[in-house]
Amino acid sequence: MMRVIQISFCVVVFAVFAFGDKTTNCDKGDIHFEKVLGYKPSDENKPLLLHRNDSHPVTVDCIQKCQSNQDCRSFILDYKTSTCYWYRHSVDENGIVPDNNIAWFVKICLRGNPCPEKLWKFERIPGAILIGNDTKTLPEKVTRNECEQNCLSSKSFECRSTKFRVKNANYNENFSAMGTCTLSDSDRRLSPSGFRVGRDVEEYFENQCSSDYNGSKNTFCAYEEYGDVLLQHVDLIYEKKSKSECEEICDKLTIFHCRGFSLKPAQTGFTCLIHSEDSKINGPRLLEESRKGFYYEKAKCLNVTVTCTEDSITIDYRPETNFSGRIYMQGYSDHPECFTKGKGFKTLSLRLPLPTSQCGITEAATPDNRRLLSGSLIIQYNSFVQMQGDRLIKVGCIFANDSKLVVGTGVTVAPIHSDNGSSLINSTNSPSDGGTPSGPSVQMKLVDHYSKQEVSDIQIGQDVDLIIEASTKGNFDIWVSHLVAMTENGGESIMLLDDSGCPVDNNVFPPMVKSRMNNVTTLTGTFQAFKFSSSPAVRFSVIVQFCPEKCPEVDCRNHSRHKRGQYKTLNGTIQSINRTEFELINSQFYKRPLEIMVVVRNNNLSPDRLAFGSNKVLVAGYNYETNEVCVDYSLLLGLVISWVLIQIIFAIACIIMVRKYKKYYQEEYLRQAYDEYNKNFDIGDSNLDSRRVRWADSGDEVQ
Repeated sequence: MMRVIQISFCVVVFAVFAFGDKTTNCDKGDIHFEKVLGYKPSDENKPLLLHRNDSHPVTVDCIQKCQSNQDCRSFILDYKTSTCYWYRHSVDENGIVPDNNIAWFVKICLRGNPCPEKLWKFERIPGAILIGNDTKTLPEKVTRNECEQNCLSSKSFECRSTKFRVKNANYNENFSAMGTCTLSDSDRRLSPSGFRVGRDVEEYFENQCSSDYNGSKNTFCAYEEYGDVLLQHVDLIYEKKSKSECEEICDKLTIFHCRGFSLKPAQTGFTCLIHSEDSKINGPRLLEESRKGFYYEKAKCLNVTVTCTEDSITIDYRPETNFSGRIYMQGYSDHPECFTKGKGFKTLSLRLPLPTSQCGITEAATPDNRRLLSGSLIIQYNSFVQMQGDRLIKVGCIFANDSKLVVGTGVTVAPIHSDNGSSLINSTNSPSDGGTPSGPSVQMKLVDHYSKQEVSDIQIGQDVDLIIEASTKGNFDIWVSHLVAMTENGGESIMLLDDSGCPVDNNVFPPMVKSRMNNVTTLTGTFQAFKFSSSPAVRFSVIVQFCPEKCPEVDCRNHSRHKRGQYKTLNGTIQSINRTEFELINSQFYKRPLEIMVVVRNNNLSPDRLAFGSNKVLVAGYNYETNEVCVDYSLLLGLVISWVLIQIIFAIACIIMVRKYKKYYQEEYLRQAYDEYNKNFDIGDSNLDSRRVRWADSGDEVQ
């Protein structure tokens, strides 16, 4: 029996306008929700709001119950247990803790209602930031609530997201904290390379009422397919659904933005799981293994066109933002004819020579003598490394006897398998003047940002902490410089921190934060895992320097590559000094290199389908082993209908021709019969011509 969770929009709207909230001092019609991702209140004193024993999703039910309860200030939703608990009070400052299995829904007051169908208006991600793309910074400090209100009320441009920064970490849900608010006409999907883990004082807000989530048909036109996994956070469930039916549900959903769906194997078909989150928000840790299960994630459309000739395939990519990366064929990033670099907003054109021996173009043939030539194109937003937001597209052409058919695809990133990572020089002792290892010791390690477990094998996009710890007995301090990431053999590299200890590209690696406890000094840099195009192995190399008492403070606010400064302490104050003076002062102290290596794997994705023209489905894929082109169901149905119509037209034409021929045959037969009949009575035409006739009323003879 199919079980479908039905959503009554009227009930939700009635709840919004029928109940006020005495804790928010807000009009009844202006009470809405925001969804906080990855965090929950630390207060365990909370009553039960709703629980389902059958483990079916309760997102909509919990929102309705809290909305109808005037005392419900917020509630947390536990996705694993299908349970929600509510709070009648505001959470104390710093009173939240990270939890990836929880979504926290908080009542907020927003004037106006641009998208009344949405169950929550904003998504808030504490400790995250979108680098760059700052459209407007408000001149005065405001509360979180005022920051969101300014985004919704923006008239001069469409505000898709905001970033909010407070002086100190403060996640008080009553929005009383004051901070700097910056509005942006971009978001983490338009600028995937700019979204990363930030500091505790930073927050990222995403507007769910923007055009991308409010009736836009062309923003998301493809699905990434993840094999043998499911996304853990489920908001709606539909049983006994096919892939096309589940995809249609996701595309037409309006109460929240459906970012993807999962197909869970069942005894009869699949169970359709609908998600309001995706793997790009919380990284790959939300994906759980499930044999024969599939997860499909929405992906943005790309301005990519493919043109085919007999001797080449030409790919044109028109970026929507300032593009400084590059596009290249997978596995051929170092071949000049197989890649091209970005030039801002200019269209990139890549001409791939045929036949199939260059740039990874492969061929699949069909029994009807058609050929499919295709390859994998990577759109890499950073000019040096692959990151989570990069895209990989299957492009190619189908060649028939007299025609060429251009094909493209949705998104795919093939997994790369390699040996496990290994440590190189990840710890050392600094020798004393006597040459013995009795001085300060230091080590470098990589740990998962959330579990705090040390890692040597990670996935692209995973939040990772690079930690340098120094056991500094006595009056010693440390600072780091010249942090470089490279491939195992050093063939490709990128500088993360320069000689001054400042980040070269904040999108890739942030400044390192220093902390000290007892005799241990720690430097921490949180980043999203990346990899190089030529190898899954990433090697981190850094120079650690020991200073007596205290190292100069690293201030990168006015930092540039042409003018790099350092700072020293003098009588408790920080003064600027140049690099030469800094090295002279510290030349007598220890400098030690550290290295560590990690394997970064791509997510296990596969192509969803091939497309033609303006996102029209053409071909579902092909099998290299059997050399068969797999036709999409819609295309197959269209071909069958076309074949039937052609047969009907042919049959009608045959019937008309037969009827005309039959009529002609009958007329000809009658004419011949009459001629034969007249000849038998000697009144044929030849006889009539030679006879004489005498009229009765005339004596004349007429011939």
